[in-house]
Amino acid sequence: MSRFYLHQQTRAGIIKDPDGTEAIDLMAARHEAILAARQLLANAILAGVTPLGTAFRITDDAGTLLLIVPFRDALPPRLFETAKGAW
Repeated sequence: MSRFYLHQQTRAGIIKDPDGTEAIDLMAARHEAILAARQLLANAILAGVTPLGTAFRITDDAGTLLLIVPFRDALPPRLFETAKGAW
């Protein structure tokens, strides 16, 4: 298991993940980022506000950027295609 950090990219900057999450590999960390993005998007929708985050920046222990996961990747493909013009 490796530790990955899911830093939230916002329009104003980066919200650092101080704890990280353990995952088998980068694709498992990407899956965690997708689940977290869905939760953040759902909470924003329920609250009637614009989501704060735009993406997760996944890094390793050394702070090396490994992957950027846009929040739009958390949307089902059909919903994304419908909403594409609004993003």
